[in-house]
Amino acid sequence: MAMLAVGLSVNAQTWYILGEYIWSPPNPQGTFEVYQTTGETVTIEGLDYTSVYENNALKAAYRNDGNQVYIRWRIENVWFDEILAYDYDLEEGDFFNDDDEHPMMVTEVSTIIDHNGMERKKIEFSFVGLPDETEYWIEGVGSSRGFLYSGIYQPTDEGAIFHLLCYHVGENLIYTNPVYNTCDVDEVAENMVNNGLSIYPNPAKEIINILNDNNLTVSSVEIIDLTGRVVLSTEKTDNINIAELPEGQYFVRINGETSIVKKLFITK
Repeated sequence: MAMLAVGLSVNAQTWYILGEYIWSPPNPQGTFEVYQTTGETVTIEGLDYTSVYENNALKAAYRNDGNQVYIRWRIENVWFDEILAYDYDLEEGDFFNDDDEHPMMVTEVSTIIDHNGMERKKIEFSFVGLPDETEYWIEGVGSSRGFLYSGIYQPTDEGAIFHLLCYHVGENLIYTNPVYNTCDVDEVAENMVNNGLSIYPNPAKEIINILNDNNLTVSSVEIIDLTGRVVLSTEKTDNINIAELPEGQYFVRINGETSIVKKLFITK
């Protein structure tokens, strides 16, 4: 199957973004952002960009140059200098954002099949000096942190870290983040409130327990790393051995009457 061309379509695009507020208990509190394009372009310093809107407000703009994607942010009606946000020519061992305090290093290059059966390149990164931070790009979709947030590993001033939920072109669903496995922001919001399901201890070292105060039906538990891989799957729903998993941050997806996602920290 041929590799997908890198250029993002100028058709209407929609990114659904989850904002996880890590500094405000209970953890996490979530908000949602929707970024959209309509095909409208804007010319800045002689270059044409595709406009990106948040709630009908012009937020940013991007342009493609071969396999590279450049973004300009617009804050208080001022266009900032463009930044190189994506380089889909990168291969394993390459670095991105070399001038940053914690540059991104490519750890793996692979492919995925999107919801339309098309092959897309996936580039996974770690951040030098930040062993728990990872990010991945899906070609033509953008970052696992959301299209506009490529390479932004630090929380915002309010403590928000962003996660891509899904991406549409027109009415067509193209990609869904396997951690959340939904585009329904209401479903994610419902799962983030107190539902009687919790994990402990957290952080954990060898065993985690699922506390099910409301006796919900639980069929399986999956532990997912920050690149979206399921690293452990079990039908056990009480205590789960995680001793073989490396130290870091994970998501725990508890499947049953609904799919509920919790964050897990593993220490060694």
